[in-house]
Amino acid sequence: MSAVRYTVRGVVQGVGFRPFVYRLARRLGLSGRVVNSDEGVLIDVAGPQEALETFERSLRDEAPPLARIDAVERGPSSFEGDDFVIAASERTGEAVTLICPDVAVCDECAAEFEDPDDRRFHYPFINCTNCGPRYSIIQGTPYDRPATSMAVFEMCPDCRAEYEDPMDRRFHAQPNACPVCGPGLTLVVPWPAGGPAELLTGRRYVRLPERFDALGPADAARRLLRLGAIVGVKGLGGFHLAANALDAETVRALREKKDRPAKPFALMCRSLEAARAVAEATPEEEALLASPWAPIVLLRKRSEPEVRLPESIAPRNAYVGVMLPYTPVHRLLFEDGLEHLIMTSANPPGEPIVADLDEARERLPGVTRTFLDHDRGVVNRNDDSVTFIEAGRVMLGRRSRGYAPYPIDVPWPTADVFAAGTELKATFTFLTSGRAYVSPHLGDLDNRATLDLYEETVTRFRRWFRVEPDVIAHDLHPDYLATRFAEELSDREGLPLTGVQHHHAHTAAVMAENGFEGRVLGLALDGTGYGTDGTIWGCEFLDCGLAAFDRAGHLGTVQLPGGDTAIRHPYRVALAHLHAAGVEDLGAVATELFPMVPENERDLVVQQTEKSVGAVRTSSAGRLFDAVSAIAGVCHEISYEAQAAIEFESLVGERAGRTYPIEFTEDGVLVVDPGPIVRGALEDRRAGVEPSTIAAVFHATVVRFCAEAAERLAAARDLDSVALSGGVFQNRFLLRELIAALEERGLTPLVHRDVPTNDGGVSLGQAVVASDRARAGRLQRG
Repeated sequence: MSAVRYTVRGVVQGVGFRPFVYRLARRLGLSGRVVNSDEGVLIDVAGPQEALETFERSLRDEAPPLARIDAVERGPSSFEGDDFVIAASERTGEAVTLICPDVAVCDECAAEFEDPDDRRFHYPFINCTNCGPRYSIIQGTPYDRPATSMAVFEMCPDCRAEYEDPMDRRFHAQPNACPVCGPGLTLVVPWPAGGPAELLTGRRYVRLPERFDALGPADAARRLLRLGAIVGVKGLGGFHLAANALDAETVRALREKKDRPAKPFALMCRSLEAARAVAEATPEEEALLASPWAPIVLLRKRSEPEVRLPESIAPRNAYVGVMLPYTPVHRLLFEDGLEHLIMTSANPPGEPIVADLDEARERLPGVTRTFLDHDRGVVNRNDDSVTFIEAGRVMLGRRSRGYAPYPIDVPWPTADVFAAGTELKATFTFLTSGRAYVSPHLGDLDNRATLDLYEETVTRFRRWFRVEPDVIAHDLHPDYLATRFAEELSDREGLPLTGVQHHHAHTAAVMAENGFEGRVLGLALDGTGYGTDGTIWGCEFLDCGLAAFDRAGHLGTVQLPGGDTAIRHPYRVALAHLHAAGVEDLGAVATELFPMVPENERDLVVQQTEKSVGAVRTSSAGRLFDAVSAIAGVCHEISYEAQAAIEFESLVGERAGRTYPIEFTEDGVLVVDPGPIVRGALEDRRAGVEPSTIAAVFHATVVRFCAEAAERLAAARDLDSVALSGGVFQNRFLLRELIAALEERGLTPLVHRDVPTNDGGVSLGQAVVASDRARAGRLQRG
């Protein structure tokens, strides 16, 4: 007989790992104990040597589906005993316990949910150790029920028996509950009990059916949705606004009430079959939709859909964001024939998702007064993750539910760092011991609500993951609230600061995700990033190491009148590019291309452009897309970020057989002249070329100049890998074609794997840059 102690590290709490160990030990005839601790899961086990070897192998090979095992450490044990037991959790030290993300309802729970004979039939909070809430309900570690928002619910005898039975799949399922003892739904309506049977829905009043008051909360909510109501629905990490996706009038009303004229809404489909009726999905995309993480997946719209949805759901967009019902609450909304619901985050633009009823009423006045609420608290807000599959891999557009707060491994020694992130699509990162804890998507840091959530989440992550940073990293932009937060934290705690250029951080994030520690050519196609010369960068070729970079090339700059104001008006960006390209008589060109713009406004912008009034110099790739989209007549005003570029990409069909002229200049730095490109687009517009053709030719042009510049710079600087990052790479056609073009030239493209290519991934890059500088003794400011 031998005795061994195993310390299992990773995501091993709240995922059914201890009952798995218990059953495994019993099966092999071993004695011992298993316990949750701050260090992970501790196992003392005794028995014959052969059985112990099988046990150790099986810890990895047969682990529960939600477990993520980072390490199994073996050591001596003094255990003596005849039985195997699951002991109470204990705190043993300062080690870190990982936290599992929220997980969609599993197949076994779904089967019970649909079984009329099961005691949890249609219970909206059914869960087990393989599914249900985790991150959204946790307050502290170890992950035990008293440290969650389920602490207020006393388990009934039946649930307690399941919870205490090691052979039950709900053994120590901390959110375990049933209709007798667990959370419940409430329908909150804007009229008193017995009051008038009318409800404001969308744009109209409807007569409620008789005996409406006798319906259960979910049945009543579903009935209201069918009648055209907008209903706030509390799910895992906060509220959605739900509406019948087939009701064009309600969709239009939701846009007006939410002041969201064009940004696409997400669609929740009852099933994969319902998703197939409106969008094309590959087997890989369907597997992602049905995965435990259940993200929004961007699917190409069907040209001939079986179910025709209003175009206003995702106007002028080739793709639609689709997800499947991932909580039992959502499943209840799809009974009685409803197949497609708008399910959009309940939040003002750029702000965090609302988490409770009072907040929903306060922050969303006039959108809806009807809510399907429940009494399980949301401790940590958690928006839906957004994904797409391109070039054979899953790419993230927003990293949140299902993915955060899983750490991202950095495969080299690291310092302890706090990286503050950036302004839009804000995240932060704590880096320690080779693990990067990247926060979930928090919103845009230009409002008080997001800043409050940012500060609150920083405090929680620091406590949970026990990081005491040696250095603080921030973006170079002096006006970002994240930068100011970093500076204040530095002053308060006496920690060194290091500024990281925005596109260096983008590139470093790709390097970290791909375990690439050498030099790489960073190709950042982005909207806005503060440069080391005080101008706004955005189409950059960077010779990058982790600690430093050299700007090897970029797009030629233009003077953008009005700075950020111009971003909301692509026609202004177009005039700036046309002026920089030497196009004469700008006033006449403005009248020719943009007659829809009021004459006085147009004349003022022309004057500002010609005189460079309030101008900001930029090399932004995003602005080049805006400019050509406007010149082509596709989009001259936007109501959400990147709208012009998204609508432009949506017009691209087949590859173009030509490009616009490309000219490089080189004087120590390679510069791509945008002038010939915008002049070419203008000539096509004047020649009556279809916008879709201009879009295809422009995309081919961008692919060609990026690939050619990368080839020249890589050869000159002895580089063979190109890291692609920046918000423009959410353009799937561009990403796909550029990867192919780089590979044809013998270069190795590196792309993001675990964080978004947009600014949501910047904090990870800041962290690894600061870590490398700290380890090399090269801390510097700016």
